[in-house]
Amino acid sequence: MRDHTELGPYEIAYLCGGPERVAMTVLVRLAGDGQIRVSPDRHRVYAERREPRDSVETAALEVVPKVGRVLGLTVLMIAASPAVEEVGRRLRAQRLLPGSRVRALWQWGRVRRARRLRGALDRALSLDALSRVAATGAAGIADRELRTIFKTHKWEPPVSVKISIPKPRVNEPLPEVPYRSGLYSAYSDFGGF
Repeated sequence: MRDHTELGPYEIAYLCGGPERVAMTVLVRLAGDGQIRVSPDRHRVYAERREPRDSVETAALEVVPKVGRVLGLTVLMIAASPAVEEVGRRLRAQRLLPGSRVRALWQWGRVRRARRLRGALDRALSLDALSRVAATGAAGIADRELRTIFKTHKWEPPVSVKISIPKPRVNEPLPEVPYRSGLYSAYSDFGGF
């Protein structure tokens, strides 16, 4: 079984929390480097500069436009990117994740190894800051403001618009319409019958 010291932060994130955790990890890494900024009031992600070091960072920076994007949608788009899917494929090739849900039922040894690795990651005190975020999620973020943003965000746009259309009541009479009131009739002075 591989030790947690042999795994990168994206692999740890995928094992402990899936594709969304990988997206959170790369966003925390980019925010720490100053490449992106997450606004605390609107929970929007803005790209400050674009200098990616790997394919996951490239995918994350491609998702963030110049005008910014809501954090929840950004996380979902990064999680669905081919670069994050490649992290999952590498873990399946190393037999740390089952190939499918059906195959997971018959591969208890592999599932046990992955669970033991996740448990070791939860107990590990020797993790660096990014690997701690990958293993524990938002609770492992060192920056207090960024940790609050990730913990309080509801993975939806922060502003929701409710449109309400009033329903007509059954007991109220219909409003008076000009053609019903006799102003217009079939026989008129304008060339009718």
